[in-house]
Amino acid sequence: MTQPNETPEPVYWPRVKYLLEDVMERWKERWGREPYPGIHEYYWETPQELSVAVLNGFRAIEPGVPGWETHLVRSLFRNVGTFGKMPLRGPFLSRAECEEIARWIDDGMPEGPPEG
Repeated sequence: MTQPNETPEPVYWPRVKYLLEDVMERWKERWGREPYPGIHEYYWETPQELSVAVLNGFRAIEPGVPGWETHLVRSLFRNVGTFGKMPLRGPFLSRAECEEIARWIDDGMPEGPPEG
């Protein structure tokens, strides 16, 4: 969690990919099965795949929509309409982890640090 007047560390794709894959690995361990494709599966190989992904009939990330308002972050942090918090029945990401993903989206979904 960032303290007041402290600049948060940049978040890059490898961290976001890790958070999403880790929560799914913990989900599989908890429930002892594979997730249903398209229902509670959070695996993407690239930020480009995630940028066009659809979750429960909604775009995960919409251009110009702030990170906390995207369907991806909202579904990871709380119930969205009739859909439960994801992945379904947990385990779930922490608020700080959701904040990292939202910040990554707000920063333009960078793949890695700038060259140079």
